[in-house]
Amino acid sequence: MCQTAKEIWDTLLITHQGNNQVKANKIDLLVQQYEQFIIPEKESIDNAFAKFNTIITSLKALDESFSSKNCVRKFLRALHLKWRAKITAIEESKNLTTLSLDELIGNLKVYEENSRNSSRDEEDLQDNNEAIEKHSKEVEMMGMRKVKENVLDVVTQIISLENVQRHQRTPIKEHSLEEYGVTMEKMR
Repeated sequence: MCQTAKEIWDTLLITHQGNNQVKANKIDLLVQQYEQFIIPEKESIDNAFAKFNTIITSLKALDESFSSKNCVRKFLRALHLKWRAKITAIEESKNLTTLSLDELIGNLKVYEENSRNSSRDEEDLQDNNEAIEKHSKEVEMMGMRKVKENVLDVVTQIISLENVQRHQRTPIKEHSLEEYGVTMEKMR
């Protein structure tokens, strides 16, 4: 229905951006999302950046944007407290006024991967320590069982010796063959 390129352009703008009031409401909503943007502890840098990037590119599409410096600082502030040491290192080693968001994300992804590998190494070390401790307890229990068996053997030997000694002290009654009705003549 449009007759001129300007009419087509205006229609496309209203269709995709809405009228000025709709556009202003969308901008307000996106600015609010930008300001309230936080990154939960378990969220990966990739996922967090995808969400953050959606907000800032949507704002740019509506002719509203923040400076690169502002986006870098906002993303750093949005990180969970577990990132504090890395944030401090970045702030001390990089010029935040010239640091691009892509460079920041790359730096954080490297740190995240190293942390993940370090965590796996710590988990493996902990698993190994637990296995060693379990094995040590098993060896200790086996040793205790062996000690108990040895003690029982010694006790049994002591009792046997006491029985032998008691038996030796008891006078043995000597019986004559005649008591059994055997005479020497019968044996010849």
